[in-house]
Amino acid sequence: MNALQEYLDQNGVTRYQVAKQTGIANTTLANAVKETKPLSGQTVKVITAVAQAVGKTPGQVLDDLIELDEDNSK
Repeated sequence: MNALQEYLDQNGVTRYQVAKQTGIANTTLANAVKETKPLSGQTVKVITAVAQAVGKTPGQVLDDLIELDEDNSK
């Protein structure tokens, strides 16, 4: 599973909710959670939108995503 999608699931937030709260396009989020999209390919725009939706800073979200990605690659 894509680390971003897993992160959204763990935080109980849907892509639709992120799009609605932040104004980011749902298609942008759909592309961001594709299985083939590596964490290193995520944009600041997406990380910032997710952070706003979960009530964290972009840095906290990025740290969490890096940890998830590392756990998934073990």
